[in-house]
Amino acid sequence: SLTLEDAGGEIKTRLIAEFPRTGNSVTWKSLDVSATGERYGRVLDGIQMRNRPMTLNSQFSISAASKLAGERSIQARSHFHWPMAEILIEKLANSWYLRWSARNLALPTALNAQRRFRIESNGFGLPTLIDDLLNYDRHRFGDLEREFIELFPDVRSIALVQQPGYDSPVDQPDETLPLKPSPGKQIVFRLRQSNYDLPASQAAEGMLYVLGYLALLYLPDPPRVLLIEEPENGIHPHRVADIVRLLRRLIERHPSTQVVLTSHSPYLVDAFEPHEVTWCHRDPEDNRVRLTRLDTLPEVQRSLSVFSLGEIWTGELETPPAAAESR
Repeated sequence: SLTLEDAGGEIKTRLIAEFPRTGNSVTWKSLDVSATGERYGRVLDGIQMRNRPMTLNSQFSISAASKLAGERSIQARSHFHWPMAEILIEKLANSWYLRWSARNLALPTALNAQRRFRIESNGFGLPTLIDDLLNYDRHRFGDLEREFIELFPDVRSIALVQQPGYDSPVDQPDETLPLKPSPGKQIVFRLRQSNYDLPASQAAEGMLYVLGYLALLYLPDPPRVLLIEEPENGIHPHRVADIVRLLRRLIERHPSTQVVLTSHSPYLVDAFEPHEVTWCHRDPEDNRVRLTRLDTLPEVQRSLSVFSLGEIWTGELETPPAAAESR
């Protein structure tokens, strides 16, 4: 399950969604709305539960708010042009779910006007996103390139070359992309000590992931919510902190953007403060999933002077199931 809370101005929304074990459909368990201290109502699968009327189109829970696990965007329309519903929909719109793979990040991509400033959940479309940033503002792209070179000093520049590529439906919900051959562009890294161009398909996975996160940082209008699954994948442990710094800068530039990460990496946990980390675990007594902020745990506070937060998490909190059953 996932809980998102957002407070902007006088409007506060709280959304709880439930993810199935298989498939892409997502069920909205509850949606609460408050304004100026007054609770306006609860919407459950598009049905008004109590208090003042707030009717959303019934498609909200079926098509518009479904498939968050496979689609990046939530789009919905209110049944009536009621200001509260419009504000609520605006707050829920433009959420991205990212679970990138290096293979998809490296694929040459066909130009597609519908994919402007976008990248698929699985990473497809990075070359065209870089191309969009380059054409939008060359000075900003130059800043992106300089930051990348600081992290990878063997690279002299980033270039895009024409190459047979692939096209795919935008916001494709399935993990398996239906690729259609089409003229496209490929990312190449021009190396400092040679005339050799390193194509993305031969580059280290970490280079592609870092470039992807830099592209998010330089988006002119990033999404309101970024849901990123295991950002440490494909990244050298010493680079994980760099990824977190990029994401922190993103929300500093765009305070209305919220980033939610899931991780099993102690190196990633080390990059956060206890109040920023929520531990998701199963209660052995009733088998229910619990969410606990680390700064509320006494054992964390006791150990911080000796161990890093990642060491505390792996040593004291994350217990393998077999070991837990033997206790």
